[in-house]
Amino acid sequence: MIFLTTLVSVVYIIVIIQINNYNYRGFKISRDTKQMSVIRSEPLSGEEILEFSRNGFLLPGQIFPQDTIEKMRSSLTAAQASEHEVGREYDLLDPAAWPTKDKEQQPQPGKNVGFLFNLWLWNKEWREFCFNPTLAHWASQLIGVRQVRLLEDNALYKAPKTGGTLKWHQDHPYWPLAQANAVTAWVALDDVYLENGAMQMAVGSHLLGERLPAVFGTGTPYLQEMRPSTVKPMEDPTEQGLDIQTIELKAGEVSIHHALTWHASGPNETDQPRRACIARYVGDGTIWLGSRRYEYNYSDKEVGIKIGQPIEGRYFPLIPFKSMTETHK
Repeated sequence: MIFLTTLVSVVYIIVIIQINNYNYRGFKISRDTKQMSVIRSEPLSGEEILEFSRNGFLLPGQIFPQDTIEKMRSSLTAAQASEHEVGREYDLLDPAAWPTKDKEQQPQPGKNVGFLFNLWLWNKEWREFCFNPTLAHWASQLIGVRQVRLLEDNALYKAPKTGGTLKWHQDHPYWPLAQANAVTAWVALDDVYLENGAMQMAVGSHLLGERLPAVFGTGTPYLQEMRPSTVKPMEDPTEQGLDIQTIELKAGEVSIHHALTWHASGPNETDQPRRACIARYVGDGTIWLGSRRYEYNYSDKEVGIKIGQPIEGRYFPLIPFKSMTETHK
């Protein structure tokens, strides 16, 4: 009996030591006074890649610890103030922000969805987020390339009670790229659930091809004259027989979706903000179509890429990471 008691005590001590100090198969176990979180860093499994190919999205788990999330929240608050001062804070529900032929009325009076673009160029916390090697590695696995580039980053925030609805859309139609070789990594800075405006994904919708870009606040399609006649407007996914999944996340967790996956989000009806940081990764070698496809945030001249050439340059850096082969050398 003494022997068994001693053995149990030794095992308990070993487990505690491993939990506090050990990196096990890519899972970093960290203990925080507020919560205990499992920070994931190992590659995606074959089953996860298969799930992504079927559904068009994936929930790999926790990517950042609580202290990093706290820093990014503070960083976002400061960035909102500085970007607003220089006129680079945007409202995705503002009709003036969309290149439609006929300007629409404010679709959701009293509502807004805050948006910031490419903070990585000057913001330390956002740069560390975008250049996270685990996110880059996962993106390369899901796109099916050896190297990925950062296409852009975004900050999205829905204020308490006034955060509005974003209608169904895909990401690729808004990008000046020839191929949909890209994924979006969406990291929650607050716990996200249906009541505060969680994303909703149409399961398997990425397999239905490209649709026209749509105004986020109204769903109105545009750019019909620049796209083939076979590219149709977005539809209600339920009318297509698609299942809809609400993407609920804890702060620090990430969801990743395909550039052609249909997604939307509802209003924030709570007393707390719903904030997120977003990185869009594109496969190295993807072809730039520039203004011939979509008037992007940077002109063709600014990026220095000729139409028909692979995306490259200072605005679209390669994101380094160690591959599985390098990791096991």
